[in-house]
Amino acid sequence: MNTIFITGLSGYLTGWIGIFTGIILSFFIKGRGRRFKGTLLGFIGGFMLAIVCFDLLPESLESGSIYTSVVGISLGLILAIILDGILEHDKIYVSDYKNNNFLKAAIFLAIGIGIHNIPSGVALGSLLSTSPIEGLKLSIALILHGIPEGLTIGIFLRECKASKFKFLIISILTSIPMGLGSILGGIISSISPAIISINLSFAAGMILYITFRETIPSCCEIWKGRMSTIGNVLGITTGMLMLSFFH
Repeated sequence: MNTIFITGLSGYLTGWIGIFTGIILSFFIKGRGRRFKGTLLGFIGGFMLAIVCFDLLPESLESGSIYTSVVGISLGLILAIILDGILEHDKIYVSDYKNNNFLKAAIFLAIGIGIHNIPSGVALGSLLSTSPIEGLKLSIALILHGIPEGLTIGIFLRECKASKFKFLIISILTSIPMGLGSILGGIISSISPAIISINLSFAAGMILYITFRETIPSCCEIWKGRMSTIGNVLGITTGMLMLSFFH
């Protein structure tokens, strides 16, 4: 029982340290000009696309098939549309429309990352229970992987002027799925590949929706020059390089 608890706690802390570190780093980004914001949002949009196209979807296809991936994306899209409708109808109070967009983006991204953290937690829990050294290596990689995701969430939350309490709560809630996944991974050596495939593509569907619905249109609206598009390309390139390093 103690071993399972430690495995779950290790998974939770792995997720939380990465996300929270990224959120803290978002406070050190001081640029406030429209060009800077447009470029930064463009970079974030490109980075999110890289995570989907070069991480989530390839892993989903490897774990299952094109059919399970399509099912997962479709389910993620449906949930994203439902949540979008709820947030559009003032269920969550924010001061203006742009703030609502950023808060919505932060919530969608946090949900997508949380779902993605489940299979990552399963892999971590399995390794920790069979090979602690390899599990530690994976834990470090997952922490580094979570930093840019936390940075993105932090920037969105800052733009909608969220309270520090919301920063903390979102970082905690986003990390819980990795802890639960680690417990599951510590109990069983493997999980159904089809479930993992749907899980990963589900997260991809949600992230794709918010990227094309809010992030990329917002960066073009804030700065109509070339820099927002250059930010898109740099974000995709950076995401590719980072993911190749982790793999």
